[in-house]
Amino acid sequence: MGHMTNPSPADSLQGQRRQRVTFLINSMEGGGAERALANLLRYLLPFMDGQDVDLLLLDNLPMEQTIPDGLPVTSLDGDGKLLRSFLQVMRHWADPANRPDICVSFLARSNVVNVWLARRFGHRAIISERVHTSSHIAASRIAPALRLITRMTYPRADHVIAVSTGVKQDLSTRYGVPSETISVIGNAIDAKRLNSLAEEPLPFPLPDDFLLGMGRLVPNKNFALLLDAYAAATRAPPLVLLGQGPEEHALRAQAIRLGIENRVHFCGFVENPYPILARARALISSSRAEGFPNTIIEAITLGCPVIATDCPYGPADVLSGPVSSAPPWPKTAHGILIAMEDSNAMTAAIDTLCNDGARADFEARARRRAHAYGHEAVVKTYTNLILHPEDASKRARALLRDQDPVPSVQSDVEPRQTRRTRCTNS
Repeated sequence: MGHMTNPSPADSLQGQRRQRVTFLINSMEGGGAERALANLLRYLLPFMDGQDVDLLLLDNLPMEQTIPDGLPVTSLDGDGKLLRSFLQVMRHWADPANRPDICVSFLARSNVVNVWLARRFGHRAIISERVHTSSHIAASRIAPALRLITRMTYPRADHVIAVSTGVKQDLSTRYGVPSETISVIGNAIDAKRLNSLAEEPLPFPLPDDFLLGMGRLVPNKNFALLLDAYAAATRAPPLVLLGQGPEEHALRAQAIRLGIENRVHFCGFVENPYPILARARALISSSRAEGFPNTIIEAITLGCPVIATDCPYGPADVLSGPVSSAPPWPKTAHGILIAMEDSNAMTAAIDTLCNDGARADFEARARRRAHAYGHEAVVKTYTNLILHPEDASKRARALLRDQDPVPSVQSDVEPRQTRRTRCTNS
């Protein structure tokens, strides 16, 4: 069934069983949801001394994230399959010593397993949706089946955490999740820690001046648009791409066709990307959909100017500007927001930020905006949701009202060491 690392906590306190809280996720590989959970656990555990907390992974894959020392971790062998994962977890929880009172799950497969098994074992199922559900499902070859499973499962959760208001609206209107059972809670960021990580040495040599794209190399991230726009820019420095995924071969071929293969550096996944992000001339996000724009929040926290497409959901909330297609860019915006698929507008934005004066202006705007985000309120809201469910929705609504204009978002990561990789051109 898998393996367990670290001993389980004591199963009783003063003769009575302590409440067990299990966090469930597919794996702890190098994705944004995994990083958000690792970060959340680090912040949350000090507030949960009265509970036994463990982490359950559906798949037995390499651990890419850094989790708190002493946290019990169990890896199953779900092999990326829903039914197999369901059976593996059911066997694991058949032992009362492993059975949770509350299970908090991240990502769709874990969410479905959590809700299905809550009916069997009686625990409280809290599920967290990290992406815009409809956009994510639409990219799948089995989209009709996934829509049906989501409609049959998500409304039965005891509580749903949406990472943005757009995700909440989608779950409520298209999948029948009662609005009153959904709380909008963003990811937590610790600016001090993020800046400390950014001061670490670069994991590999980079040009003195470069533009940056970050994310999995998948269709939804639309790096093809970025390459097209970059190729048309008149005086752009080299482009560094951080991430890995099935689109890499096609993107390398596209760079060759565009004649920019010597200026585009494919650098793969980097465990600590923040020294790179902090040194970039600008971050360019070309996404077609986001749950909430994790990397954009990290960028503005480090003072890196942002160019982003107005995809659902989040970039417009963070950058607080109308969509524009050419200079002059709105003076009140915190970055440059362009329409999705608008290659010409992205080229114009790149050309703008290649001017040192404009770049300094947008750096100042980014740093001002970063003050709107912090981790304390997010951790407090999660703690209340888990330990005090009777008023969780009220507290989450208060969190939204208190923040300007969106909930605190994004995660950072504290790696034990920076992965050393070889950065290559196309």
